[in-house]
Amino acid sequence: MVIVKGAATGQDTRSRILAIARDLFAQRGFTGTSIADIARELGTTTAALYYHFPAKADILAALLAEPMVAYGRLIDCLDAGQPGPEVLLDALIDLAADSRELARIIDRDPTAVRIIDQYLPRSSQELNGAIIDALAGPEPGRAAVIRAHAAFAVTKGATLGALESSGDALKPADRAEILAAALRTLRP
Repeated sequence: MVIVKGAATGQDTRSRILAIARDLFAQRGFTGTSIADIARELGTTTAALYYHFPAKADILAALLAEPMVAYGRLIDCLDAGQPGPEVLLDALIDLAADSRELARIIDRDPTAVRIIDQYLPRSSQELNGAIIDALAGPEPGRAAVIRAHAAFAVTKGATLGALESSGDALKPADRAEILAAALRTLRP
């Protein structure tokens, strides 16, 4: 096998496809981005792109690989019994941090949510409901349910905000502040 100096490997091309798709999906949405759009940005043909990914949904699935690990940890946490609020909120911070680049895609595109739901043992809606139920506690009143929704929102919004302002990884002090803020939100 002859290796041409400077030639892109299949893995390099795959990584470039994912980076381009992530940007386009964030800008235009999953539905608003075509395979031709991705191929054009990559500087190749759609046929060449299909060599790496048979369908646009496969590109989204590859982009979701890391966040799916965080989703899995969250589901395991819920399935292990009644997790304490701190454990659950910490898992939510992980999920928000791991999926930050895809948050806009996931939040705004129902097609992307349907595709994600195919990879989960339970739908996003079911998972969110289980999280709210666990955060609200046993036999919650309306106020406890509202506080649970607020704590859920705090973990996501504050994590994404901290990551945006730091530009990279979530700092331990920021993580601790987010968790403390979410826990305060749960208190009556």
